[in-house]
Amino acid sequence: MSFFVADNKIPIQQTSIGIPSTNGLSYNPGQLVELYVDPQQVKFFNPKDSYLQFDVKVQMPNDTLGQATRLMLDSHIGAQSLIREIRIHDGNNNALLEEIVGYNIATMVKYDYSANDSLRNKRALTEGAGVNKAPYGQCGTTRSYQNSAENQYTFASSSPTTAQLTNASYQNCKVCLPLNTGIFSNDKVFPCMLTNGLRISILLEDSVRCVRQMEGNSLNRKTTLNPFFHSSNGCLTNANGSLSKGVNYTSFYVDNTNGYTDASNLPFVVGETIGFFTQTGASGYVPSFKPELAPIITGIAFDATFKRIKLTTTSFSLTASLTTGVNGSHVLYSTSSERGAPYNTTYRVSNVELYLQVVDMGAQYEADMMRRMKEGGTINYDFLSLTNYRYSQLAGDIVANIQLNIENRRIKSIICVPTDSSVYTNTQVLSASGTYEEENAGDNNYLLFQDRCGLVGISDNITSYQFLYAGRLQPSRLVDCKRTSSKSGVSQQALIELEKSLSSANITGQSMLEFNNNFVIGRSLTAGGSGVYDGRNKQFALQVNYQGTPPTKNKLWNCYSHHIRRLIIKGDSIMVEM
Repeated sequence: MSFFVADNKIPIQQTSIGIPSTNGLSYNPGQLVELYVDPQQVKFFNPKDSYLQFDVKVQMPNDTLGQATRLMLDSHIGAQSLIREIRIHDGNNNALLEEIVGYNIATMVKYDYSANDSLRNKRALTEGAGVNKAPYGQCGTTRSYQNSAENQYTFASSSPTTAQLTNASYQNCKVCLPLNTGIFSNDKVFPCMLTNGLRISILLEDSVRCVRQMEGNSLNRKTTLNPFFHSSNGCLTNANGSLSKGVNYTSFYVDNTNGYTDASNLPFVVGETIGFFTQTGASGYVPSFKPELAPIITGIAFDATFKRIKLTTTSFSLTASLTTGVNGSHVLYSTSSERGAPYNTTYRVSNVELYLQVVDMGAQYEADMMRRMKEGGTINYDFLSLTNYRYSQLAGDIVANIQLNIENRRIKSIICVPTDSSVYTNTQVLSASGTYEEENAGDNNYLLFQDRCGLVGISDNITSYQFLYAGRLQPSRLVDCKRTSSKSGVSQQALIELEKSLSSANITGQSMLEFNNNFVIGRSLTAGGSGVYDGRNKQFALQVNYQGTPPTKNKLWNCYSHHIRRLIIKGDSIMVEM
């Protein structure tokens, strides 16, 4: 028996190289970031280990007293939400190798359904996503990754509880993003020298879709996660602890419920305008003072005598009394975004660099490859990509026949995301006011309206769906969705179909917790996830029914065809086989 085997494997060396953007040093929402990979500098690279690195800084509209609030990037996908579209051309800008429209929507699907604690923590460290750390909800709310004030990466280390939060308090956050494209998700070495380099164009998203407010100070996002009013004097034994109607006050105490036992983890900041909400069943009563007359926080401190947080505010009076001793009835929430109209947040991206893991194949290998190419050889490079086919649906359509003009020859699966296409102001998105209702009022979170508008799917009272292709309805029976869309349960068959489609798209379905918060319809076109389906000259359609309660929102369907794309490199020509 021989321990030595002769083969054609060669030793290789891998090094990291940073490539800066070519069209600027900093960028605002809606601008284009361009990168060029020089084939003389990078001949081969490992795509899967490469990443995009940049600094991002979120900003409030101004530093006016009463408009301060904590802002962050999307807690699910972090800085990935900043990328609306991405295009990859060859170095001569002749061949479009890959184009993903709605990149952040596709990434949201991947990160929502392929998620566990380890992946979420890693994304928090490298991609600017949220973390699930103290304070934790104690009133039955769902888990929140958007309420950790003490560990929030967008703020300076100095506490905003002693001085007013300003734009100077926000800091640059450095993120490292794996690019979720077909080429950059591939584990095969990419021959950059044969494509004459690469030109990558990234279109940045509008800030209204990227910047979020903390859930612990929002009225419409997990209301019972917010701090509760305790008393005016910190002591329940004192009968004068209520906030009486028509009396001017400049301070009050916050209850310890939900773990708000330290000034640093309270979701409010100095300079923030607050309101009161009294829970009464599935609706609530808000004491009626105008935003400009609402109290503004001037100090946040822990009172060691009463073991509670004390808020000092500008003078205010209520039109209805708040009674002390009723735990969990009077909720505090932020109204800073309502005080300044319009409340247009923004962000700035700077120091953009693409870090490639360059692979040194050796001079002999390169010479041999070029010799074979000159002799008429061809290189085929396959990778799993996706193409977005969009369809607009009006809220009044109770039956929608969504035609998909798919012309991909090796399809793995189709994943459809019906996003809310309604036009919202920045204030509405930040406060989740008037947006799609993700959970029935009065349930565990009490109120849960959407703040990821345009990035996630909405069920919106859908009752069933069915695909039509190759002249047949697939599956043969309607897929029922009534329980999911009613927000009272789970429609099992729809999740089974979705899990199969995710698996075929190389997305590991590790979590289905977001099945209703990010409603997605999927169809696998391969048996057991292997093989492909030729979609050319086929009629594809998705038939969606709303037979019960009519839908409430206009929708933009983002239908992603996950398919194997092939680059054919022969001589001086590059062809893309879709």
